[in-house]
Amino acid sequence: MAGNSNSGRKPMPAALHLIGGNRSKKSAAELAGAGRPVVAPAAPPECPAFLSEDAREEWNRIVADLLVMGLLSRVDRAELAVYCQAWGDWKRAREKITELGEQGFSEMTPSGYKQMSVWMQISNRAEDRMRTAGASFGLNPSARMRLNVNAPQGELFPNEPKETANKFFSD
Repeated sequence: MAGNSNSGRKPMPAALHLIGGNRSKKSAAELAGAGRPVVAPAAPPECPAFLSEDAREEWNRIVADLLVMGLLSRVDRAELAVYCQAWGDWKRAREKITELGEQGFSEMTPSGYKQMSVWMQISNRAEDRMRTAGASFGLNPSARMRLNVNAPQGELFPNEPKETANKFFSD
């Protein structure tokens, strides 16, 4: 589809742009703002009350890990809720399919044709929603590569004053 956000080349970092000679004749102000993502402060959003029990369990399981990776802020509440509720729906559908056995995969129509069961359709749609929303948080290996998140770097050298201060001012 022409003209969508995937069209054309990806924006080049300002440093590479300048090394190449600034052929596009962008101003210094444009180059200074180029390639800098807007960063929201890392903070856990409040879990919505309307989520199912399974979705709330997934919310509680994943929030801490997303905070450590620096991928979660309060503004991400809706996207995370979509992911967690899709996970809850998927889990419920898969449990029902397991309970029904072979009948959980396909069912017979009134006219005698076999078709995919309603539970399989629910499972597949929930899985699609889960993958789409989960990609926003890097919840699969390829999505993590696209997010380009760097692992936090530890201390390179011992920092005795910091360690001493931590002993006295830790929670």
